[in-house]
Amino acid sequence: MTLVIDTSVVVKWFVEEDGFESARSLITSGQKRIAPEFVIAEMANVLQRKVRTGELGDLQAITALRSVPYFFEKLIPSTDLVEAAFTLSRVLDHSVYDCMFLALALNGQGARLVTGDTKFLRKATAAGYGEKILNLDAAYALVTTSQENDNG
Repeated sequence: MTLVIDTSVVVKWFVEEDGFESARSLITSGQKRIAPEFVIAEMANVLQRKVRTGELGDLQAITALRSVPYFFEKLIPSTDLVEAAFTLSRVLDHSVYDCMFLALALNGQGARLVTGDTKFLRKATAAGYGEKILNLDAAYALVTTSQENDNG
């Protein structure tokens, strides 16, 4: 299975906050991880905010930012997703940025979006995209079960 990982989950790979362990399990799950390439810019914005509020130091933030691309098998150009994301944004009344991740999940065979954004999850599920989007706890349960099945 391919997991489309949004920024709300990526940040938990580097910052010990609620969901840290579940997010980190996605790295070692053996599942393919992809995202729109702008996840790096979005991550930079989140890290800058965390440095400003004192949650992270500059060095921690820069190290995390440099590491982000290496946690993905593939980063997809935003230009490949923006039109579909715009349409989803209109349907869901939600940001184009978040809809880029859902557009990628809808575009990929067997791909599922993993998000920590409960508001977006509710909107997407209500609009009929529930099969393509998982909250972090559901993704953790899915990959854990998959790993157990693979190990016998």
